[in-house]
Amino acid sequence: MLSPFADRAARVREAQVRHCANAAASYSGGEPFGVIFRNVPHSSLDVIGGAASTCSFAIVNAPGLEQDDILHIDGIAYAVAGPVEPDSSGWVTLQLRTTGGAHG
Repeated sequence: MLSPFADRAARVREAQVRHCANAAASYSGGEPFGVIFRNVPHSSLDVIGGAASTCSFAIVNAPGLEQDDILHIDGIAYAVAGPVEPDSSGWVTLQLRTTGGAHG
């Protein structure tokens, strides 16, 4: 059972997604769900002109999601680039990398 604080935080996150979701994601053939997606230009020593993509949502929408799994966001396949570590309310922010695939 979630603590009272975690329950309040989860309700705030749900409201945030309802009002701020800018993309739809699906995982493993499941139903689409709203996410907050950011694709920020990024450059490093090994990648010039790349982008750092992140996606935030309630992990209950993608049960069992792990590093290297694929999320389809607005028809584009992204791999989870790091560990999946939700906070106490079940909210997760993931680092993503494009896989070059699309989802029809």
